[in-house]
Amino acid sequence: MKSRTVKQTDIGTIPEEWEIVSLGDVCSKIGSGITPRGAEKVYKQSGIALIRSQNVYNNSFRKEGLVYLDEATAREMENVAVEREDVLLNITGDSVARCCTVPEEILPARVNQHVSIIRTDGGEVNPVFLRYYLTNPRMQATMLSLGESGGTRNALTKGMIERFLISRTNGNRESPLELRFQDRTQSADESDPRINRDGNLQTLVYGF
Repeated sequence: MKSRTVKQTDIGTIPEEWEIVSLGDVCSKIGSGITPRGAEKVYKQSGIALIRSQNVYNNSFRKEGLVYLDEATAREMENVAVEREDVLLNITGDSVARCCTVPEEILPARVNQHVSIIRTDGGEVNPVFLRYYLTNPRMQATMLSLGESGGTRNALTKGMIERFLISRTNGNRESPLELRFQDRTQSADESDPRINRDGNLQTLVYGF
């Protein structure tokens, strides 16, 4: 296998041709949801899904405890509507830093105030890559440390998330490395040690 030229950066070893950017510079939306007026009194058995922190796990979305809103309530929360390929990040409490991609079958959906929507800007960063990046051990440790620095309750702010550093392939979503990443992640199980134990995702993402 041909060796790849790499470089050391603030976030670890990455391919030479990749670059480091702030998450806020490559996302069209970073923001938390809201609690609907009436809170639990407006929850329904069916309708438009309301995603809460108990539904978001690392690389996994759990439907247990999922609640729903009627059309009128959902319209009031249109600014926190979840879209296809959005990355969801828990930003408060004991589950802070848990992260997953919204399953398409859950849509349409909204999020409450404990969950942040991270929406990548077109081809700037692959959203699946972003999700695995945020769930790798190094980044999880960073987010947990930041969450503990804000006061008595674990919390990540919008400003913190916007300043997260991430590597990318110079904005070319369909580059050979990006395609290789997609192929590898599509065939990799969530328990794959390359995902859960490889702090900079070298084996799975970069191929070296």
